[in-house]
Amino acid sequence: MRLVIVGNGPGGVELAKDLSEEFEVTIVEKENLPHYSKPMLSHYIAGFLPEERLFPYSLDWYEKKGITLLLGAEAKLVDRLRRVLVTSAGEVPYDVLVIATGARAREPSIPGREHILTLRTLSDARLIKERLEKEGEITILGGGFIALELAGNLAKAGYTVRLVHRRKTLLGLDDELSGRIKEALEGAGVEFHLETNALGADGEGLKTDRGYIKGRLKVCAFGIVPNKELAVRSGIHAGRGILVDDHLRTSARDVYAIGDCAELGGVIGGTAKTAVEQAKVLARILAGKEANYVPFRSAFFKFADFGVAIIGRTKGQAQWLDEDTRVFYDGGKVSGAVVLGDMKKAFRLEKAIKEGLPID
Repeated sequence: MRLVIVGNGPGGVELAKDLSEEFEVTIVEKENLPHYSKPMLSHYIAGFLPEERLFPYSLDWYEKKGITLLLGAEAKLVDRLRRVLVTSAGEVPYDVLVIATGARAREPSIPGREHILTLRTLSDARLIKERLEKEGEITILGGGFIALELAGNLAKAGYTVRLVHRRKTLLGLDDELSGRIKEALEGAGVEFHLETNALGADGEGLKTDRGYIKGRLKVCAFGIVPNKELAVRSGIHAGRGILVDDHLRTSARDVYAIGDCAELGGVIGGTAKTAVEQAKVLARILAGKEANYVPFRSAFFKFADFGVAIIGRTKGQAQWLDEDTRVFYDGGKVSGAVVLGDMKKAFRLEKAIKEGLPID
């Protein structure tokens, strides 16, 4: 059985690894690089990690696993009748096709956006690192985990860091939790400009509704756009992302989607952790075992040296379990939690909430 995977990100490489003994696996990747860790790019930019450490698997590893890796090949069309993936490097026949094309960085829609960089790929990171070492300072637009990780790591490395965010709170959390995260990052040296809208940019800084913020290096890090174009061109149903069911099937026979490009129940995963979890479920399904994917929001971050875990649903009635753990309830039952600092505790809590066990 020929399994063709489009995309060599966390979901694609996990699936290939899990099924390489049962399928003839081919990965089609438009970049010219083997798999690298995108969550670690901010560590690389900060100088905490040499570039070679971003690559967990060598080209030899793919060969030993029996995985054919087609680099620099862009997927153009799924020919569903002929069961062939058309790429810039030729046609690749499949029995099962998995689209794991990920997402790209959302770009700002303001005048002067050519003066603002984005962070998604290693080439983006190389450019930001080069500019940062020259400028010594950076202005980051965004209040999600990508922006906060970048801000925290660069402040920890000793750079001058400004973070501009249009909302009052961070990570979509409530005032109290957001305040704790802001306080920790301010302690690391991050300068916050909250409730501030970017209106335009030029070579020297950023124009906002609260004044002009000087700074030549500006990076936009506020969200992702799922790479659904291959599916759309091929007549496969898509919304914000490629629509899938709880077996990760698309509307096309024997075509699946996982990771940031996939949309299930109106939700895009948005993290490497979700992509890997989906890949593990799909590996079981394709191996003929009973499995289905149940969405469960769970993300673990480190902003400078401050750990933050967001588990399950974090809206509605809430109370502090202790000074670092805020628990959320839905109909009297624990539906989610936010843990600050202690990630071992967060993993235990995640397991309990997932399994519906009592919370101490």
